[in-house]
Amino acid sequence: MAGSYSPTKSSGSEISPLLHARLEGLKFLAHHLDEPIVIFNPRGELVYANPSADQLAQDCPLISSQSICPSDSGLFEQPPCDPCPATHLFKASDKSHIISSSSFSFAEVPAMCPLPRAVPMRGETGTTHFAVLMGARGSESIVAVSKAEEISVLPAQQILPVNEATSRTIIGESEPIQRLVEMIQLVAASEASVLIQGESGTGKELVAKTIHALSRRRAHPFIVVECSALPETLLESELFGHVRGAFTGAVADRKGLFEEAEGGTIFLDEIVDTTPAFQARLLRVLQESEIKPVGSNQSIKVNVRVLSAGNKPLEELVKAKTFRADLYYRLAVLPLTVPSLRERKEDISLLAAHFLRWSAQKHGCAPMRLSQEAELALLQHQWPGNVRELENVIERVVVTCQHSILGPEDLFIEYKGRQEKNDLNRIGKVARQEAERSQILQALLDTKGDKTRAARLLSISRSSLYNKLRDYNIS
Repeated sequence: MAGSYSPTKSSGSEISPLLHARLEGLKFLAHHLDEPIVIFNPRGELVYANPSADQLAQDCPLISSQSICPSDSGLFEQPPCDPCPATHLFKASDKSHIISSSSFSFAEVPAMCPLPRAVPMRGETGTTHFAVLMGARGSESIVAVSKAEEISVLPAQQILPVNEATSRTIIGESEPIQRLVEMIQLVAASEASVLIQGESGTGKELVAKTIHALSRRRAHPFIVVECSALPETLLESELFGHVRGAFTGAVADRKGLFEEAEGGTIFLDEIVDTTPAFQARLLRVLQESEIKPVGSNQSIKVNVRVLSAGNKPLEELVKAKTFRADLYYRLAVLPLTVPSLRERKEDISLLAAHFLRWSAQKHGCAPMRLSQEAELALLQHQWPGNVRELENVIERVVVTCQHSILGPEDLFIEYKGRQEKNDLNRIGKVARQEAERSQILQALLDTKGDKTRAARLLSISRSSLYNKLRDYNIS
């Protein structure tokens, strides 16, 4: 059954090339997951099933009723479970620009439903073209949960803590962001390691937090480790812990962050900046699911999912032999790439408007909005710092500006005073030239036209004086 159904139509109309590409990308990722994953169109036709879904052939009415030539007699010829996650998605086909874990589509389902998770795959107009259904975890699951917990789904509003910052959401309607969100929802259902790559400021940590918040580990800790901020010895102590006397200053045993994250997720940011020695120790942790505190001979079993991130392509570092290939393959079981802001410029206005609202509320300021010229300036900017740079620019404007309609001169310092700066440079250059010309004329007067003596008075060579006489048109 796996992968044998591949209709090119969703709801009676041809799907767009972009949607087709996203669908193929999801199929590729789902094929490597141990969780059962199937994809249906609104007519109940099975579009795709990964190898792990074979076991569900007799458990789900939607799957067991499939034939090579599905009926055209309407939605779901054999009635599905009531309520069915797939039908719930197709009935609630809406579009949201702000994509957080609370806006992902989950539904309460019957206790025995083999595919309790359903997420939408929407087209450019916001219509749900496909329902991606996910089942229980595969054989490599290491989270200890009861059978009841394994086949039920929490309501969406319970996924994120109530104190989660409102600015910490994935925002966008561009094709790269839609594709990323679909990948996030799939990898969140898995227990495999995830490598998140992208430029600085693109939101890799936010992606990691979203994966954790959507996973079955969401009730357990999420711990962030900035690998580039600590030297190797301190990094090992922070992650794995240490015993008393392991090094100068180790006056007591201390738990490492892997133990603190027990049952949850640990996020290793900037993993590319670690040393080969540390990479070897981390590889053992991933292989054996156990750590050894610094200075100890005893290993400790840990139950932690590892997410990692880097702002440099790890594949190139592996080729250059500056990053261990075996560790790379362990970390990148499920690779994700976060697009730069330059690749998703159609999201800039949405992001800016969101940050304006959030920053105004945070700092107690009056609401502000962007002028058309300001929006154009945002679109033309290259954003080397990506979303982080945009957020910082907007927050600075909210704090410093006293008016409600923002222009490009408010957003970028180079706009404000660009003309003024040019004028000052031009005036200064002219003033220096006039002063030098006056000094040369005075030296020639003092020496009665003797250029050799004049050059000596000016402390320049005779050839330099001749060049300046020519430049200033002095005869």
